[in-house]
Amino acid sequence: MANRIAVGVIRKAHGLRGEASVEPWTDSPERFEELDAVTLASPDDSRTKETRVETVRMHAGRALVKFAGFDTPEAVQLLQGWSVEIPEEQARTLEEDEYFLHDLPGLTLIDAQGRDRGVVTEVFEGGGGILLGITRPDGRKFELPFAADICTEIDLTAKRILVAIPEGLDDLDAMKE
Repeated sequence: MANRIAVGVIRKAHGLRGEASVEPWTDSPERFEELDAVTLASPDDSRTKETRVETVRMHAGRALVKFAGFDTPEAVQLLQGWSVEIPEEQARTLEEDEYFLHDLPGLTLIDAQGRDRGVVTEVFEGGGGILLGITRPDGRKFELPFAADICTEIDLTAKRILVAIPEGLDDLDAMKE
């Protein structure tokens, strides 16, 4: 994903004319209406396809996007899970204390006592908001809400997030075993 940022992910085909239902990864879903040339990237980023946005319409919180060269539901369905990316220089300017979600994987969580609580391995939209997928130093995984009262300070340069993890939250998955 070098020099590109993801603005959404293709969830499924929509209708019969080759539209894709795209989950926006932006605070401004209208942003899709401004897009022209985009890169579609496979989930593992091993393959990309350059295309143009032909049409966009909003529906139920998703952007219904018609990409050039993808004219059937079957063609679009092969893109399920692919991200829609734009050149980094086309990204909007962030306000203080705003972050691109793609900047968070790889950051280490450090608690108030200076202990390593794990590394962010993924970021995704959950039922209650944005969640961070964390892998603890012992290899176990847990999910953490990306909330200001939990993620108290983010330092992209130092590649760390200072956290106040509620007691037991990082052990919930271990309790299921």
